[in-house]
This record gives sequence, structure tokens and C-alpha cells, in this order.
Amino acid sequence: MNWMKFVTICFIIIGLAPNLFGAEINIASSVDRTTIGINQTFTLEVELSGERANSAGDPKLPDISDFATYLGSTGTSTNMQIINGRMSISTTYSFRFMATKVGKFTIPPAIINFGGQEYSSKPISIDIVQSTTPKQQPQQPGARTPSEQPSLQNLEENLFLHVSANKRRVYLNEPVILSYKIYTRVTVTQYGIAKLPATTGFWTEEFPLGNQPKTYEEILNGKKYIVAEIKRMALFPTDAGQKTIGPMEIECSIRVQQQRRSIFDSFFDDPFFGRTVNQTIASKPLNIEVLPLPAENKPKGFSGLVGQFNLSADVDKSSIKTNEAISLKVRISGSGNIKMIPVPQVELPPDFEKYEPKVTENINRAETGVSGSKTFEYVLIPRYPGLQKIKPVLFSYFDLANKKYRVLSTPEIVIEVTKGSDEFMTVSSGLSKEEVKLLGKDIRFIQLSNIQFSRIDAYLYKKSYFILLLIFPILAVLIAFGYRRHQDILSDNIAYARSRKANQLAMKKLHKAKKLLAETRQKEFYAEIANSLMGFLGDKFNIASAGIITDQVEALMKSKNIEENVIQQYLSCLQVCDYQRFAPSNSNLQAMKNFFSQAKQAIVLLERVI
Repeated sequence: MNWMKFVTICFIIIGLAPNLFGAEINIASSVDRTTIGINQTFTLEVELSGERANSAGDPKLPDISDFATYLGSTGTSTNMQIINGRMSISTTYSFRFMATKVGKFTIPPAIINFGGQEYSSKPISIDIVQSTTPKQQPQQPGARTPSEQPSLQNLEENLFLHVSANKRRVYLNEPVILSYKIYTRVTVTQYGIAKLPATTGFWTEEFPLGNQPKTYEEILNGKKYIVAEIKRMALFPTDAGQKTIGPMEIECSIRVQQQRRSIFDSFFDDPFFGRTVNQTIASKPLNIEVLPLPAENKPKGFSGLVGQFNLSADVDKSSIKTNEAISLKVRISGSGNIKMIPVPQVELPPDFEKYEPKVTENINRAETGVSGSKTFEYVLIPRYPGLQKIKPVLFSYFDLANKKYRVLSTPEIVIEVTKGSDEFMTVSSGLSKEEVKLLGKDIRFIQLSNIQFSRIDAYLYKKSYFILLLIFPILAVLIAFGYRRHQDILSDNIAYARSRKANQLAMKKLHKAKKLLAETRQKEFYAEIANSLMGFLGDKFNIASAGIITDQVEALMKSKNIEENVIQQYLSCLQVCDYQRFAPSNSNLQAMKNFFSQAKQAIVLLERVI
């Protein structure tokens, strides 16, 4: 039918619309300078331009770890121009690095994949030389020098990253629990991991700590610190000898006071007054001595596991007919490197057919270490009748508590097999007993009997609802095409799209914060409110919210001629969020509810005046 051809053509046009109307994008990279001193920072910028540059995603950075350390992103900026009726969009991504090796080097191209094609920038040649000036810590543009900031003096005594290990001398495959904590007597507004610790020679298990670290007070060397654990992991050494765990580096945003007073003043005194600067801190290297396991009395077929374990094995039934499936489950549980538990060796009667086991893991990570279980489920099929015996399953490990090897054994399993159907069953490997039961039931046979057909009245095709059914696909195509055009407009005009959705996105984040209304989740609650406020401001002014600091909010809002009372209410909410995120928990539930209403009102007021 002609209308069917029309519908098909419409669907093809809609499907090809992004490629038909899309334009080629360009990618270029640059550095702020090509001659850099050792241990000095430099900025690498990657710019995407073209009509659809905003839809291309994030570029892939080149690997320059041989001569520079990645310190983090400094933000993203977008610029739009309309020339001769054509819109041109450019998005610039900025990244900060620190030079670590002297010599002449080449920064490889940055890469972006878009529309099935790969685009790359040109390589950049740089020269890293010996610096005649002392190493400078990364600072925010416009920040005062240390001589102008008394609150930054002796910073290493008031802000540092400490790593601790539960043990410094362990056996091979014995876990070492590492904990990384920030100790601070200054106001840290945010932080990010710039460099992970080097853990060569260890199997690593990360501990989940949540999005917002919990803080508490601790007195160290007579001084009171706010402490937050930001990372915890278990390391299982894979070979013996002296091991060194490299330092972890984090970059902190610190609020320093503008008054000329000592950094040793009260941590909670005027927490919102000052400027924000960036500071990189690192933990100290950690030495671990790994002892080899004793060679004496090492059992044959030793698993290599260290810790405390239990072993069990059972079948789902003790009597069965030939050519039917039975399930054998072997479970090894305890504390240690659960993921490294090997597949146990199961010795079966020659009349049994065995398939590859289905493996399930259950791992628990707690402050004391890693524990859990690993289960191996075998599908077995006996082929001949008789009294069949499955030999004991063996598992060996090194017992840390008693410093000796142990061999665990399961009881012998006896199965009575009787004569069954002569039908020979085969199954695919990796199936559990429950899945085997479904075999043979997933086939629907061909209908061999005669089926009577009756003629349908042709008058049906003249019914009005039948005509509507024919028109409906065409209407659906037109609606889809209109919706696609609307999305293209939003995609091309970023500022308009972000402004339209700003209030909706902010209210969604506030709704998420409302779910965190509990005294035990105070930090997460205020962090989510801060994200809502900053996100709304960034969407309304079409700037990256990650690049906004509280000090810039007032100037930004005044540039838009916003009323002073609206500005002050918005700033007050941001200041409370900054304070509560790193202060000890002191808000009650009623105060959190009142602040939620205040933040929501601040967003509504700003929406009305913009």
C-alpha cells in the first residue's frame, strides 16, 4: 500500500536525521606554555568546536604519566556564536598537570569519537627544564601569596593526610587493612583524589565508604583535629619480601581567613569569611614486610589461601534414577581472600557425568577484614544404577591463628541410583539443578491436525476505528518528528535548554535531599542541598557549576542586577551548607527541616527575578 511506503520513508528519515543534519566537529589542544620548570604546574586545554560540539561528549585525554602527574580538571567553558545565520559552538575542557621529569617531550593528540568517526588534535612539543624557583603548590587564580595569607603558615601541621595499617608484618596472602584519613584544623570545603597509592605486588579489595565521609574530633599532640576517613582497602600480598606502598595525593579546597590572625585560632571562628585556595597533600610511603609461608608440612595441592575457613558439601537428594540430574554444592566460607578460592577437585564414580560448576560469591568487607563464602554448584548425571559414592572433597589453607597448615575434608556422600528411563539426557555446562529441570520443556511442536479457518466479513475494513488504526502510525511519525525538532533546538541552544530545566533539576535534587532528613545523615543532607543550589545557579547562568566557588556567587548575581535581599538569602544558604559539611554533627532534625524550607524558598525567589 502507498501509505505503508510513506510510513517506512518517514521512519528512515527520522532515523537518519542526526547524520543528515549533523556537522563535522573539530578538536584542538593547547598548553599555557611550552617551557615548564620541574615540579611546576601547567594547564592543558582541549577545545571542541562545530555545530554539534555540545553533543560529542568528553574527550579522551592523552597519557603523559611518564613526565607529568594529573592534578585534576579546572572546569569547562562553552561559547556560542551565530555567524551568517549559522550557529557555532565551542566547548573548552581545562586540565592541570605537574611536570615531574626533565627533558623534551611530546603530548600526544586528544581524541573524541562522534558519529562513528574518530577525531584527534595535533601533538604538542614541550620542554621541561630545571626550575630555579622552589616548588609552588597549585593555587586558585587570584589567590594571595603565602606572605599575604597568615592562615596558610605551618599548613602541614594543620592539614595532612595520614595512612595507617593494621599490620606491618604479614604472611603471604594475609590481608593488610589500610585506612587513609584527613586531619584538619582549617576549613576544607571539598577535596579530590589526585593520585592513587601504588600497590604493586598486592591484590586489592576496596571498602565502600559512601559518598560523604563521616567526621569526628580527635586530639593529636595536644591539638584538636577534625578527622574524616576518605579511603579504606584490604591488600593481599602476592609474593614475599619487603614491599612499599606509595603515597596517595589529594587536592583540597581550603577556606582561609582574610584577617591577619593566626591559623591556630578556633576552627569554627568565622568559617565563611575568607578566600578559597587549593592545596595538594600526600600521605607518607608505607613499608610492609611479607613473610613466605613455611615449607614444612605444606600439604599436597595447597590452595595458597591464608586465614580461617570452613568447608561443606551436600547433594539435593540421596536417591535418584539413571539419566536424571542431581545437584552437588560445595561451599567454602570464612575470612581471607574469598575471590582467590580455587575450584575444588571433586572425585566422582566413573558412571557419573559432571559439568562445569556454577560459581557464586558473597563477600563482606568490614573494619576487621574481608570475609564471605564461595559456592560451587555441580550438575551430575548418573548413567548406570547401583550404590554410588562421591569421595570426600579436600581443601587446605594456612591457619593464621595457629600458624600451621590445615586440611579440611567433607564426609563421603552415598547416592542410591536405580534404573530409570532409557532416555539419555545431556546438558550444557554451567547450568544449575533448577535450570536443568527446564530442559526439554522449551520446545513447541508443530500442529499436525487439520485446523478449520473461517472467512471474516469484509465489512470490518470499512469501520471507522479500523481507519483510525491506519492513520495512527502516520500521526505517531509526525509527532515524533516534531519532538525531534524540539530536542534539536534545545541541543543547539544550550543556554536556553539549561535555563528551562534549571528549576526542575533543582527540585529533583531537593527531593533527594529531603529523603536524607535524619540526624545520622546530616553531612549527606547538607551536601545534597549545596549541589542543588550550585547546580541551579550554574544552569540559570549557563556556566559549569563545578567551577563556581562561593566567593564568586555574589559578584555573579550582582552582574545580573538581582535584588540584594535575594542575593543575601542565597549566600546564607550556601554558607550554612559549607559549614555543616565539615563541622561536627550539631544539627537537630527540626533545624534541618527549617533549613530545607529556607533553601527551597531561596531557589524559588531567584527563579522569579531571573
